[in-house]
Amino acid sequence: MNMITIILWALANQVTSQTNVTDISSANILAQQKTISENSDLYLTCSTFGKKKQIQVTVYLCKGDLWIDKKLQKQDRYETTFTIQRVGLHHSGNYSCVYSTRGDLPTKVTKKREPIEIVVISNFLPADISVAAPSDVHEGDDVAFRCIVSGPLQTLGECQLIHSYLMRNQTILQVQAFNVPGMEANFTIEGAVVRDSGHYSCVVLPSKCIQEGEKTLYGNNRVLVEVKESLIFRLIASFRVIALMILLGLGLCLWWINKQGIRT
Repeated sequence: MNMITIILWALANQVTSQTNVTDISSANILAQQKTISENSDLYLTCSTFGKKKQIQVTVYLCKGDLWIDKKLQKQDRYETTFTIQRVGLHHSGNYSCVYSTRGDLPTKVTKKREPIEIVVISNFLPADISVAAPSDVHEGDDVAFRCIVSGPLQTLGECQLIHSYLMRNQTILQVQAFNVPGMEANFTIEGAVVRDSGHYSCVVLPSKCIQEGEKTLYGNNRVLVEVKESLIFRLIASFRVIALMILLGLGLCLWWINKQGIRT
């Protein structure tokens, strides 16, 4: 009796498996954008036009070999749109569509279908920074930084120039165009002073050609720049102050003499 039960269960399971295959059909998939920036909304449309008859079906959105969402498509409709809100980098991959008269398909879909590739571009990318300066930086010296990205860089709209930021202690100091073909950007602080001391880092923004500053950014590494006081620089600055005071004093004297002459 147990053997008969096992045979019947196996036959039923085989019939169900065959039904799963024959009940699934491939649908076309369309996307407004195949390359999209991080935190944007992704819209994918599954089309059964020219494929299904006037029947009601369930449309499944698949990523890889697994379906991730499903919707009921009425018999007089041929397009079903799926929305993935605020996409992250993990949403990159191959997407496809299938449809079936059944609404309880297994998670894994074995039906052959034509996928499209969706690429999610990061809003900001930590970069490597180096400083082209001697170990001792004194007031009045120029400090040059080089910002590079070592790995492959993907951009929206095939931008050849995108923005990169030079930051000191998490504060954005300069915005510079990042040369995508050359994979680098160069920053310069001219006539450094003591308050320019701090940890510097660099961030590249590949998702847009032009983008306003972000509040939470960080680089791959930081370089410490210490600007030391220069005696000559201080003397020159002091001399300028003294000269300005002398000129102001002479101006006041001339004004007073001129005023006295008018009264006389």
